[in-house]
Amino acid sequence: MTVKKYKIGLLYPAILFVVFTSVGFSQENIFTAGFQYKPILPSAFFGTGTKTVSQKGIDFSIEQDQGVCLGMIVRRGFTKRLSFETGINYTKRLYQLTLNDTGFTNSSDFKIIGYEIPLQGLIFLQLAKHLFMNASAGVSVDMYPTNIKSYNDYFFHFSKRHSLFQFSSLFNTGCEYRTKKSGYFYLGASYHLPFSYFYNSSIQYIPDKVISSIKLSGNYLSLDLRYYFHEEPIKPRVKKKKTASTRNPYSD
Repeated sequence: MTVKKYKIGLLYPAILFVVFTSVGFSQENIFTAGFQYKPILPSAFFGTGTKTVSQKGIDFSIEQDQGVCLGMIVRRGFTKRLSFETGINYTKRLYQLTLNDTGFTNSSDFKIIGYEIPLQGLIFLQLAKHLFMNASAGVSVDMYPTNIKSYNDYFFHFSKRHSLFQFSSLFNTGCEYRTKKSGYFYLGASYHLPFSYFYNSSIQYIPDKVISSIKLSGNYLSLDLRYYFHEEPIKPRVKKKKTASTRNPYSD
C-alpha cells in the first residue's frame, strides 16, 4: 500500500462528513431498509483477472471466478438528490489455483469468506416520474475471519490475510424504480477496491520443492440487485407552545 493511496482513501470519510453535516438541516426524512444480491464478476479490465508468477520453469496462477455478495441495506434520505447508506454484507470470493510444469497441469479451487460494512453517499438524478439514476462513493470496513489453506499430492497452498480488519473504497452507479406502495427496485453495478492487498498466497510445488507467492488484490466488480421496503417520510416533531394558566390561585 503506497502512502498516496492510503491518504486518498482516508479522504472519503472526511468528504462524507462535510457533505452530510452541511445538508443535514434540509432532509426529506426518508428512512428505509432493504436487501441486496450482488454476483461478483471477474474482469481483467478492472484488475480482477488471472495473476501468474513463474518460478524455476513452473507457472503458478490464481484466477478469480464468480462469487457472491449479499446482505441488508439501511438508507437515510436527506434531500430529493442526496442519501446515505450503510448495512452489512456477506461475501464469498471463489478462486482457482493452477500449476503448470512442462505439460503437467494441476488445479484446485478455494474460497475466501468476508464481511463488509459499507458507508457511502448517493446522489440521484430523476430520469422519469418513477425512475432515478444514482452515483455513489464511500468506504467499506471489511473483515476476514480466517486464513486459507488447501493441498493435494502435488502442492500445498496457504493464503494469509493482510489483517483481520481492512478498508476499501466503494464506487457504484445504477437506476432504481420507485413505486408508490411496493418499495424501490434497483439495478446497478459496483466496484470494490481495497486500499492494499487482502491476502498473500504462498504455493509450494511438492515434487520439485518450488515455492512461490502471489498477492491477491481483493478488488471486484459486481452486478447489484436491490430491493427497498416502502416507508413513509418521517414527520418532524412539532413543539407545542406553552400557554399561560388561567386558573385563579385563590379559587379554593
